[in-house]
Amino acid sequence: MKNALDNFSRDPVSFMLPTFFYPLFMAITLGASIGVLLLAFLLFSALGADPEITLIVLGVLGAFLLLANMVFSSGYMGALYNEYYKAMHRQPVGLMSYMNYAFRNSLSFFAIALVKMLLLGFLFTPLALLYYFLDLGSIHEAIAYVFIAIALFELFLVEFFFAFSFVAYVEKKVMPFSAILISLNFVKEANVKALLVYVLYCVVAVSTLVPLLNIIMYFVFYPIAVSSLIGFFEKQTVKY
Repeated sequence: MKNALDNFSRDPVSFMLPTFFYPLFMAITLGASIGVLLLAFLLFSALGADPEITLIVLGVLGAFLLLANMVFSSGYMGALYNEYYKAMHRQPVGLMSYMNYAFRNSLSFFAIALVKMLLLGFLFTPLALLYYFLDLGSIHEAIAYVFIAIALFELFLVEFFFAFSFVAYVEKKVMPFSAILISLNFVKEANVKALLVYVLYCVVAVSTLVPLLNIIMYFVFYPIAVSSLIGFFEKQTVKY
């Protein structure tokens, strides 16, 4: 944490600039997707197409655009980690390097995110089915909170074990599934220390959702928290 804070204090612009790029590119991608859907709707309306056909086409197009947004979102987040890594090592950061890295590696980062989502789905599905088919909510409303707590605990564990996968991909320059394995092994070896660093990251990440406080938390403390993850991973002596 101290090293991350020192790095940020030395050159805050190099950390804050890519931090600004992430929501900017997310907004541009989402706006473009909405624009494509709107243009498609206007085109079908002008051609007098059947409403059911229009709805089906828009649904398929919307699903494709949603997938594209997920892919690009993973790339943007991975590029953010890469820019932080470069800033920590006093390498130049900027718009072009962010864009190039994001677009080149979007599919790789999405592969990591997809494995995580599949694992979460595998863990959440039994909980949802058990709660729904046994109608546990009718027994007592507190049971719903118990299931939510279990789901949040599972989410925390999965996110923790995948916490260093993006970092491993950026630093080690390995394949996506190798990055996942490195993250799993790293967490297993570093255990409590890794957990403490990750809990700090979680506190900062959740704080970015608090109104009024979120701007300073996102642009100042979020880069420091992510840099702590990167620095902690980099300084460990575990060999893979």
